[in-house]
Amino acid sequence: EANLSFRVEDYVRLKAYQCFFDTGTLLSPSDCKYATDEEYLAGACMGLSQDLARYGMGRATARDVDSVKMARNLVQEIQNQLLQFDFRNGPLRRKFDGTKYALKTLETLLYELAVTGEESEFFNNIATKAKVDEEPDAKRMKQDDDSSALVPQEDLESLRKRMELRDNLREKLIKLCRDGQKAAKQSIFALHRNDKEKAESLLLKCETCIQEHLLPIIEEEPQLRNSGSFSGVLEEYVEGKLFHTWLYGKDDDGGGEDGAAGELLHMEDFLFQLKPAEYLGGLCDLTGEVGRYAVQRGTVRDLNGVKLVLHTNQLILQSIQTMERTPSYTNKKMDQ
Repeated sequence: EANLSFRVEDYVRLKAYQCFFDTGTLLSPSDCKYATDEEYLAGACMGLSQDLARYGMGRATARDVDSVKMARNLVQEIQNQLLQFDFRNGPLRRKFDGTKYALKTLETLLYELAVTGEESEFFNNIATKAKVDEEPDAKRMKQDDDSSALVPQEDLESLRKRMELRDNLREKLIKLCRDGQKAAKQSIFALHRNDKEKAESLLLKCETCIQEHLLPIIEEEPQLRNSGSFSGVLEEYVEGKLFHTWLYGKDDDGGGEDGAAGELLHMEDFLFQLKPAEYLGGLCDLTGEVGRYAVQRGTVRDLNGVKLVLHTNQLILQSIQTMERTPSYTNKKMDQ
């Protein structure tokens, strides 16, 4: 998925560069519907700014002041629009810093062309700008509107609102995931204390949190399905449910004095649609929980209980090793 996203970003960047040569304006988000909002901003806005800085450097060597100024004006308008976004710490935030440096590069090029005595429309524009500063605000605003025509303001504003809504939903999802993950983790502790009733109550609380609070958010904004917080709560729930079933069986009639049932749930046995990585993560974590159970049984000389744990862990290890490919972090859990 990451490689595809990078390729889409590069393609959008190329399209935006071509649009600049054809029209001198910024490519509209509506012209690249195949790209996500993040891919458009990274490619058509921030990536394009870097390309225009290099383009300006090339045109400056040919003393083409007007072309450098066109590149500067577009990058400046892109930055003005991006300043209205609330970028979180991440790839977009770091790439946005590059936009500022690209604008500084173009401004420096124009300054150096000016002090080296290049005769062009550039000097007339400097005089015009000084005159505009003395003109009434209404007339100045009209001229500013002409500059803003370089970018599709309405489309960018719609994109900003979508990202703002997505950020609000993400914050809500993260907070709710904490509650669900905490309940699943506490259910595991309760199982180690042989408090079956408390464990089942906490697992039910986690299920309710996922079904009634988290899944509606995912349906509203499907991109959040890949968030680490949501995958984390599902993985913790899988671990708790697997441990409960291993102790008491699928029919909930095992455990007690007869020892653990030793049964395992398959991925399709869960109420929610899981990704293979989430199921494998919970399954690997289960080995640690049954290992703690083995320590408990060992203290009371329960040889059969310890053998059951050994058999379970061997079965899980062998099953995963037969897979051609597993998630990278699953391999780390296996090493533990």
